[in-house]
Amino acid sequence: MSRLQLKVTGIAHETTLIRRIELASTDGVPLPGFAAGAHISIDVPEVGVRKYSLVNALGEAGATNSPKAYVVGVRLDAEGGGGSRFMHGLKIGDTVTTEAPKNDFPLRPSTAPALLIGGGIGITPLITMAAELSAQGRPFHLVYAVRHREECAFLPALASLSQGAVEIHDDAACGRLLDIAGRFAALGADQHVYMCGPKPMLKAGIAASRRLGWSPDRLKFELFYSAAAPVVPVSAPAVARSADDPFEVEIRSSGQVFLVPSGKTILDVLVEAGVDPIHDCKRGECGICQVGVVSGVPDHRDVILSEVERAANKVMQICISRAKSPRLVLDL
Repeated sequence: MSRLQLKVTGIAHETTLIRRIELASTDGVPLPGFAAGAHISIDVPEVGVRKYSLVNALGEAGATNSPKAYVVGVRLDAEGGGGSRFMHGLKIGDTVTTEAPKNDFPLRPSTAPALLIGGGIGITPLITMAAELSAQGRPFHLVYAVRHREECAFLPALASLSQGAVEIHDDAACGRLLDIAGRFAALGADQHVYMCGPKPMLKAGIAASRRLGWSPDRLKFELFYSAAAPVVPVSAPAVARSADDPFEVEIRSSGQVFLVPSGKTILDVLVEAGVDPIHDCKRGECGICQVGVVSGVPDHRDVILSEVERAANKVMQICISRAKSPRLVLDL
């Protein structure tokens, strides 16, 4: 994977908590191209890698083929791991190291209208999707859901998109959350949905798509992580442990036992130990790393298991979920 040294060339305050940051190459040459849904992975000193969706609102063909700069939106999370604090501390002229763009959230080829739903800072990849769809002449409707109107970011970018194709849902003004199930039920059979936002929004979307009997490929989503406490099934046994306490993992086939410390995932620990389970997204979205749970109580942090599956505690996603019990025995 190629590495890029980028210089901060622009900073703007979109809201009190969200910054728009522009990054260009240090030598002024065009940057590697990307498609809607792509992100860059920025190295944050003493924190690790943090991923940020690339924002483009130019509805012109080839607008992202060789851009002069990348634009990202970063919401300050004072209780987070430090990535957003680092990004908000950047100044014009500072440099960062990143990988070339990668896309885990691409648009599917289609001529049918697309529904795009963004929640909070999750609007960032959907702006780029809307611009790309506009450039292709493909119909779309973008819904931007926020708790209060003043939390809206990238309003000029949204205004530049197709007239009438963008809708802002203000929870406070409407007196209710966005009716995701109702939106899904009103769609045509050939329409796809793209969602990016906090976990409760994605869980509502996944539940609605399952109730409607959709095929798995109709709903494409990406999780926006916040510092909120993980969602815990109400049926899970209560265990007096904090969310990120260390715990042990036993591999059933070999009897090996590994300590999973705070700040590392089960997958991290197993890969470092030479046990390399199949995996992909590392965000609890794809289900590739799912393993069986022989004993112990998982702390489910994924977005793909149903409430019934969570309550059963028979499987878990080891790339992101942790443990409520001191030890988990996994069917590996």
